Amino acid sequence: MMDGKGPADEPKSNDDVVRVQGVDVFHEGRRVRVSGWHRYTAAALRGDVQPPGTDAPEPSGPWPPKAPGVPAVVSRGHFHPGVSRVVQRIRALVPERPADARIHPLLEFRLVPVAAAAWAAAFLAVRLPGHEARVLGAILALISIVLLSLVPALRRTGSRRTSSQESRLSSHSGMFVRAAAVPAAAAALVCVSAGALTAERTAGPIASAISEGRTVTGEFRASTDARAVAADRFSGDSRYITEAVLQQATSDGQRFSAAATVLVIGGSGYSDIQLGDHFAAAGSLQATDPGERSVALLYANGQPEVEAADGWYGETARIRRTFSAVAAEHAGLTGRDAAGLLPGMVLGDRSTLDDALETAMKNTGLTHITAVSGANCGYLLAFVFLMARAVRLPRGWAAAAGVAALLGFVLVVRPDASVLRAAVMGSLGTIAVLSGRGKLPAALLCLSITVLLAVDPWLSGSYAFILSVLATSGLILLGPRLTELLARRLPWPLAAALAVPMAAQFFCSPVLVLLQPQVPAFSLPANVAVAPVVPLVTVVGMLAAVVAATVPVAAGPFVLISGAGAAWTAGVARFFDGLPGSLVPWSTGVAGVILMVLAAGTGVWLLWRFGPSPESMQPARSASARSAPARSAPVRTSRHLALAAALLLLPAGAAAVWTQLRPGPAPTGWMAAACDVGQGDGLVVRTAAHRAVVIDAGPDPDSMDNCLKRLQVETVDLFILSHAHLDHYGGAEGVLRGREVNHVAYSTAEADLPGPLRTLLADSGAELTRMAEGMTSQAGAVEWEVLWPPARGRQASENDASSVILMTVGPTVEPGRDVPDRPGFTMLLTGDIEEDASGALLSRHAWLRDAGVDVLKVPHHGARNGGTGLIEELNPRLALISVGADNEYGHPAAEILEVLQRSGTAVVRTDELGSISLETDGSSLTWDRLDGR
Repeated sequence: MMDGKGPADEPKSNDDVVRVQGVDVFHEGRRVRVSGWHRYTAAALRGDVQPPGTDAPEPSGPWPPKAPGVPAVVSRGHFHPGVSRVVQRIRALVPERPADARIHPLLEFRLVPVAAAAWAAAFLAVRLPGHEARVLGAILALISIVLLSLVPALRRTGSRRTSSQESRLSSHSGMFVRAAAVPAAAAALVCVSAGALTAERTAGPIASAISEGRTVTGEFRASTDARAVAADRFSGDSRYITEAVLQQATSDGQRFSAAATVLVIGGSGYSDIQLGDHFAAAGSLQATDPGERSVALLYANGQPEVEAADGWYGETARIRRTFSAVAAEHAGLTGRDAAGLLPGMVLGDRSTLDDALETAMKNTGLTHITAVSGANCGYLLAFVFLMARAVRLPRGWAAAAGVAALLGFVLVVRPDASVLRAAVMGSLGTIAVLSGRGKLPAALLCLSITVLLAVDPWLSGSYAFILSVLATSGLILLGPRLTELLARRLPWPLAAALAVPMAAQFFCSPVLVLLQPQVPAFSLPANVAVAPVVPLVTVVGMLAAVVAATVPVAAGPFVLISGAGAAWTAGVARFFDGLPGSLVPWSTGVAGVILMVLAAGTGVWLLWRFGPSPESMQPARSASARSAPARSAPVRTSRHLALAAALLLLPAGAAAVWTQLRPGPAPTGWMAAACDVGQGDGLVVRTAAHRAVVIDAGPDPDSMDNCLKRLQVETVDLFILSHAHLDHYGGAEGVLRGREVNHVAYSTAEADLPGPLRTLLADSGAELTRMAEGMTSQAGAVEWEVLWPPARGRQASENDASSVILMTVGPTVEPGRDVPDRPGFTMLLTGDIEEDASGALLSRHAWLRDAGVDVLKVPHHGARNGGTGLIEELNPRLALISVGADNEYGHPAAEILEVLQRSGTAVVRTDELGSISLETDGSSLTWDRLDGR
């Protein structure tokens, strides 16, 4: 019915919006018919609310309802009357916002500090030993109790105050104390949970086995499905990875129980492992960095013995396999791309996705479609809820049906951490929209963050979790405003479709450039193009999966319908990926993050500055409501929104940046490393625990010192200076800083080292030796031989006077441990030797051609004058280029990189990867980054 007085079939003014039982809308004097989907998206994005504790009135009387004086709405379709009643019933399910309902912004965001405190506590607690995290939790709990105990005293003090100013001060103090106590309690809960989980995972003999890098034979229970990772860089063999719980283990003849979460990396025999399977495997353990979900890596040897899971896990695995097989059978009708993409869009299974299509989706910002997200959970829950309400089930039963369907969906797509996160966020958001509480998702999002972090504190550093929170925050904070702004120039459905990906993109972009320093130029139109088919594929595809597993002959129509949507999605991805300029290069590292934050922040500010005001986004009020003064000013609303956004997003952004950019410790099994010292060389070869040989020091002492600290090098058995150029010896002071250096060996074309360097080395007390061809020695697991320069004669240039050293790097022997039963690898360290000297070296040591080397330090930072002779003659497995980013010399030269590519040699560069560590398990040579960029 209408607000105020006047004819029932006309609005009082052009500014009024009059709703007739949520079916018709009067706008500017005209009655406008609104579709069901229009109303659904409007409720979701506009943020309709109801007073807490009230439900929408159930429709009664004749259907559809008719307002006094308003003609009945006549359907233009040709549906059966029963179908029409069901359709119109669905249209009226989402209740309208009462005209006088308002939510104070401060109350709306009262859980933001709680979520922020929980996030910060989780991020810190998982990086602490278990007992320290629990102590921290106890301290926070005590603080919370003390603060809460102050509230009654402050309340009594306020009641005795005589002046209103003193009373307000006491009231505000009480509010502050309560506001601080609840976040402290949430942080305490998270810390205690993290401490207990960490202690459980490292309890017993497994802790020492991990720290010492022992070989174990264990019995595991898979926590995830196995997934393919990059093939071995040298052998080309397939590799698979799965997260599993180590339940029983045997090491050094001792058998013990454990509950450690381990990341198992193995060959093709691990490809069929599914969630819940039990398997036996053997391999060497390697500790992971603090804060990682898995406490260790296990490089598995041989084939596993697998016992397939039964029960729910076994049944859901059968559903997944059956659906993938049925999708493949219909590839002739739906297309090859659709058959491979459909399992990913419906069940999050990317194993059948074509590599080229996967790249195209990544380049167009559509990768999220192949991972189960909150949207998928929301679509399914909304569909079941609306269908249940359409057949007149009570609201409670409809909600129960939706939750049951969501539970089954989670089991089929795998209840790992990312899926549970998506299910909680998606279901809470959908329930809020369906119940008419469009503003509550902000509080529900904060609540879900807190609960999930208490259950799984390792989510605090998960990119999937961070991006989910950022995207949801964007929809809540920017979605309504952006939709209203776009609707000024565009039809409402198109404005809503554009607002969703734009709002999410604003918030997610600073994190995305950390993962991929490129910006998909066509991400927005691609997401808008596929948005209409994603709900169809999700719902119909899930029906196809269930039918295929129960009544296979009836699955065809469902597969064809969902496959059509998948084919459209694949076509959109390939179309936009094929356009010129589909990827815009972006700066890497800190600079890229800062630039994207500025760009996204500017966009948000412009949207907030020139977009519709909060008052203009409120539904029309009655005459009495319009005459009442506003309860909160727009400026105050904006301030609350800005403060809430900062509190909520700061932990997520900080976690992402810290995880990606922080310098991490070296893997426990590292054998050699190339330090990122800029334009120069700084190499380290491990001889024993906390001991190493250092070859050159780059130009900067601090860079070299920091790298050695990360490698935990305390004693330098031998410090080699390949030649006397500043980019190789300038950082020598950093090598000597706080470390014991036993011996220094050097080479130079001059009679002696430069004066300042000679003084620095003499003050260290280390013995100095000039290197020459034929010298050999050994320290711990490392042997070396000097191959260049010749003992007689002086080289014409300082570069050609560079020492060339062949090193054989063996596995480190830990104190009290047996010698590991695996071979090492060879490295040829070449300094800045140039092409002519390289030819002479090969002539004097022809045996090198037959022996070859595993790792070649490419001469002179990959400069053209280093030549290609050593690369072509020695055929190394790995080429190491130590070079500064964006250097003015153009290193490495294109000719050098071309020869390396043609020879099939793997290349690692410090300008692209930062500091790099090397190790081998006897069959493959692997590298890892020390820097988090």
